[in-house]
Amino acid sequence: MILKSDRTKKRAIHKVVIALLAFGLLAAACSSSDDTTTTAGGTETTAGTETTAGTETTAGSTETTAEAMEDVEILVWVTRPYYIPPDDFASFTAETGITVTYDVQSNDDILEQWLLMRDAGQPLPDILGAEDSFLIETYVDAGLLPSHDEIAATWAAENPEQYDLLLDLVWDETALEGTKYGASITANFDVLYYNVPCFNEAGVTVPFATLDDVLDGLRAVKTARPDDIPFTVQAKAGEGVTTLKTVLAAAGTPFEGAVPELGSAGGLYTLNWFIQAADEGLLPPEAIAWGEDESRGAFVAQSACVILDGFTTAGDFNEAEGFDYPDSWDLTPVPLTQTGGDDGGVALSAARTWAVVEGSEHPDEAALVLRYIADTSNLIEAAGNGSVPMRQTEALNSDDLLVIWPFFNDDLKAAYLGSSPTPAGPNAGTVEEILEQMFGEIVVGTDLTAEEMAAKYQPLLDDA
Repeated sequence: MILKSDRTKKRAIHKVVIALLAFGLLAAACSSSDDTTTTAGGTETTAGTETTAGTETTAGSTETTAEAMEDVEILVWVTRPYYIPPDDFASFTAETGITVTYDVQSNDDILEQWLLMRDAGQPLPDILGAEDSFLIETYVDAGLLPSHDEIAATWAAENPEQYDLLLDLVWDETALEGTKYGASITANFDVLYYNVPCFNEAGVTVPFATLDDVLDGLRAVKTARPDDIPFTVQAKAGEGVTTLKTVLAAAGTPFEGAVPELGSAGGLYTLNWFIQAADEGLLPPEAIAWGEDESRGAFVAQSACVILDGFTTAGDFNEAEGFDYPDSWDLTPVPLTQTGGDDGGVALSAARTWAVVEGSEHPDEAALVLRYIADTSNLIEAAGNGSVPMRQTEALNSDDLLVIWPFFNDDLKAAYLGSSPTPAGPNAGTVEEILEQMFGEIVVGTDLTAEEMAAKYQPLLDDA
């Protein structure tokens, strides 16, 4: 897949986005009943209250004594609690004396809040823990994130053993014109889940060699189980189009930022793939009203044979009563070729990025928190709490990780290690809405050809 970039154009777009946000486009985001603040020790409360504690030990991450930093307090804003080390930084505090408080901002509107807070003269947190890595360039252009080149260099000098465990994507994900602006330590990726008895009855074998094989497999499933849903999807507006974007990338569709080139060979192949699937009854037309819960529910209820979903959903599936791995369900990588050969297809991964915030009074101490998050034991334990795969080789290859994720086999690990960042940009939200509209039209059934569908929607995407 070809990922094109035009930094000059994108920076102009970012400035427009920043200006709109600064005028309070999403001012309501400043308050949320879902936000929580927690301090080392693990007590979670409503935002604005704190508790502290600190026990155990941690991997050596600092050369500074605890006494010298016992009065330092670091505030982290993070989108999900399960990205935080399971001991809530207790051992970090015990070793360094640094108190770490985290505030869970589950509404995914940190950028908007920070722009408003800065305009109001309010202090910002010290560390960002974000899922919206596609907005990192916008954070940078807004002056919210500094260069992390020195942070990375100091890390490499003081703890080279740990630093060398990190995959290149940890820094490359958010690098702009050669400058680092954060550490993308973990990332999720999408896989195909399948009902094992259903595949056995249909005579379908995995892994799939091509996307054509996936389509043929769905046809075989429909023949074997005509009353079941071959491929459950979500097509409700506002729920995202991960399935569509994953297949677009796997088929080798070029992207310009967040915008796919639907008229390309990969784009037309993908459109035709889904149009055929809908025409042949392989997709449920009722999915036009389905979100994540309905789509997953059909799979867990064993009324659907295949679903494309994030890797960490495996943990949720395995908790369903009477639906156990590997007897009831299993998973396999999405093939990265249309019909065979090299079509430029790639697997996508969606990063979770940590960054020290511009203006932090304690940037060096905040940088130590990033090292603590990247510790092998912390990454593995966080995986058990619902976090996503890590970009750290010791943790990835640990037998302890297989205890938590017995389904993280060599094929899946290879797909993850070979993955590329999800194509994105500051207009990703608008692009997503347009793709949702197009995907919904396909799912309910359309008379348009792939070429006509591309001609209809590409201009809208280009103007997004």
